[in-house]
Amino acid sequence: MAYQSREMDREMCLTCHYFKCVRSVKMIGNHMYIEYHSNQGKCSLWNDFPRSVNCRPTSGSFCNYKRWIELP
Repeated sequence: MAYQSREMDREMCLTCHYFKCVRSVKMIGNHMYIEYHSNQGKCSLWNDFPRSVNCRPTSGSFCNYKRWIELP
């Protein structure tokens, strides 16, 4: 089952370059979406620790949010 999010400008794990999950950028009509297949993924900065797609980046030294390269 695929989920969709239009929150492209929000800093969250789903829009982070270091977040690992099956996701892609899709156009539906005039709107751009991030399509993802699970509500959880893994953070490569946290040694693949499971994280929710909606988690906000933390302020600790281990989190270094970087916008996902695939996003416009």
